Amino acid sequence: MTSTLARVAISQSELFREWSEADIARLVEASEVLRLESGTLLHGPGETVPFLYLIASGSLRMSLRTGSNREFAFRLRFAGDFLGLGPLLSGEPFVYTVTCRGQTHLVRIPGPFLKDMLVRNGRLAVAMFAGFNRRHRNMIALYANASTGSLRARLASLLGLIANASGHATNEIEVLQDELAELLGTRRQGVNRELRALEKLGVLALEYGRIVIADRAALQELAILPTPAPLP
Repeated sequence: MTSTLARVAISQSELFREWSEADIARLVEASEVLRLESGTLLHGPGETVPFLYLIASGSLRMSLRTGSNREFAFRLRFAGDFLGLGPLLSGEPFVYTVTCRGQTHLVRIPGPFLKDMLVRNGRLAVAMFAGFNRRHRNMIALYANASTGSLRARLASLLGLIANASGHATNEIEVLQDELAELLGTRRQGVNRELRALEKLGVLALEYGRIVIADRAALQELAILPTPAPLP
């Protein structure tokens, strides 16, 4: 069961989609699956972690503390996403705190094993860094959205980015309004008002603990920046 979960997570990750079946099989054999409960602290700032994580199910919350000791979330990562590639390759520690949102399954790939594969086969490295570049592009769009435009446009952009987080477009987003407000640097009341307005327009539907996008094209028209297209 765990090896099947690892194989699915690795083969579907944007980092390894161009890898051969034999190379993916080697990663699966070297990896392990972690089952973590909601609220579990995965890693904190200052920790050097020799692993790459793939989110098989569930999601992770990434947060930072400001100079005034206030904690704020700056990113949510969902199933299909990855974590830790930058710190792994650079050898630098995490600068943020990572906790689980709900029960989460992670595929943990040993860093030394992965780096050895990349050193031995440059083709694998090129394919993997193409996926990393897509992450970088999405992050730039996310931060640009967070600092410009109306709240409705920023919210539409953020929902689009979250919906495409795993590289496969989805119409159901498991996210709380408090989390959206935190990510946008605003109050929950304002987010709720805009979500209700979008619901009346038929753009989305609000359900407990999640948002269902009813009209993706309309959501895209409201967004500040074009949402990156999902991978094929």
